[in-house]
This record gives sequence, structure tokens and C-alpha cells, in this order.
Amino acid sequence: MPDLAWVNGEVSNLLETKVSFLDHGYFFGYGVYEAFKVYAGKPFAMEDHLDRLERSMKEIRITPDFTRDELTKNIYDLVRRSELQDAMVYLQVTRGVGPRSHSPLKNPKPTLGMFVSYLPPIPEEIREKGIKAVILKDDRWAHPFIKTLNLLPNVLAKQIAEENGAYEAILVRDNGSISEASSSNVFAVFGDTIVTPPLDGKILSGITRLVVLRILEKSNLKFKEDYFTDEQLRNADEVFITNTGAEVLAVTSLDGKPVGKGIPGPKTKQLYQLFMQEVPSYL
Repeated sequence: MPDLAWVNGEVSNLLETKVSFLDHGYFFGYGVYEAFKVYAGKPFAMEDHLDRLERSMKEIRITPDFTRDELTKNIYDLVRRSELQDAMVYLQVTRGVGPRSHSPLKNPKPTLGMFVSYLPPIPEEIREKGIKAVILKDDRWAHPFIKTLNLLPNVLAKQIAEENGAYEAILVRDNGSISEASSSNVFAVFGDTIVTPPLDGKILSGITRLVVLRILEKSNLKFKEDYFTDEQLRNADEVFITNTGAEVLAVTSLDGKPVGKGIPGPKTKQLYQLFMQEVPSYL
């Protein structure tokens, strides 16, 4: 089966899908999105993803003309029609179609689109060895907690990482504190404590991050949400990232230097196993 897309109720082959040139998502990045994983033909943590989508729409003043139940039904229907078992569902809502003007659209009809596509698992070799990362200045816009379409700084950071032979770029603020990575949240292990930056309006509330924090609390593992600097990160015992595709993935090299012993640490391995055990309860 080809990858399928759904735009305003019409299903088509993803490569043949069309949206209007006058869409304000295209002109201004005026839109929000969600991307969530499909395990065994079932979307993961969809209620959490839809909660975040609704918050994002509200923050940029998009009033949906569809209900949550309608959206849920269409997502499940698209996944079923795709016949994919391991996949990603990407959906976005834009302000709608209208003249290219900075003035608000009058009575806009939001454009709702989504697609489902095969998402390969992280190769076992990468899972076992961990990934390389670089630390870059965080120069994104002021509201990264909203999952908008304005991702150019993230994309450029990811490109710089790849140019340096790294998998991910970890972002640091002017005050030296770590925020997040270009497409993931960041955790560090200091002794027996797992630490991740707090949700202060300057990082995205990742769904995988949320699930990991729930696991930590349920498992009575010592953790806290707190700030740490790039220098502290370089000296951490373990570092790992979380996102939809990578789940829980060890960072074993920062700017060309090993993290800890240069191999995935015990807490990272434990959390990945606990996360995968928890997956069925979110389907």
C-alpha cells in the first residue's frame, strides 16, 4: 500500500496530495502539528498528543471546525486503510486559505491534513552504541513550547549536526543552560539522579518525555526537572534523548568527546526497557 494522506476529508496517495498555494501555513508557517508513532497498527499516546494539539491551536488562535472525536475517527481510519503496523502519523492544522496579507483572515476555515507513513525502528547497532551529538546555541523563536510549523532554526541545527557527523544537536541558551535538542528532549544522569530541563515555556512538552517522567515516578527512580549547563552536560554520567521515533536513545559522544564511558549507561538502558514495556498501555 502507498503512504496515504488525508486533506480536508479527501484521501489520496501521499505523493499526489495537493494543498493550496494560498494556504497561510505555506505563506507564514501559520499552523501547528503533531507526529505520533504507530505500534502494531495502533497510535501511541494519542490522547496526550491531541491534548497538546488543542493547546497549540489555542495559543495561535486557530479555532478548529472539527471535533476531537471526528479527528480521532479519521486518524484511526487512515491508519487502518494504510495497513501499516509500524508507522508515523503526521497531522497539521493551518489557519486556512486566503489572500497573502498579514491581516487576520475573515471567517477562516482551517486546513486539516495528515498522512501515515512507514517509520523504521532505530537500527540495533545505533541502539547499542548510542549516538553522537553537538551542542549549538539556541536561537529559535520565543515560544518553542507551541508545536508550530516554524521549524527553520531546528532544521538548520539538525543540518549542522549532520555536517559534523552527529545524529542530534543539543541547544544551549545564552546563560549556558541546556534547553532541548533540535527534535527531541534531553535528559542527563548525575550520580543516581536523572534530570531534565523544566517546562518553562522555552521547550516543547514532548509526549515521550511525559511518558518517561510517568515511568520514573511509578518506578521510584530518583529524578527531577531542573536546569543544567552545557558544561555539566559534558560531565554527566549518562545523557539520553527522547522523542517519538527514537523513544529513549543514549547520547555517547558530545562534540567529539565521550559521555561517561562512551557507551549507553545502565539507567538509559533500563528506561528504554521500561518504556517499551509501557507502550501497550498507551495504544
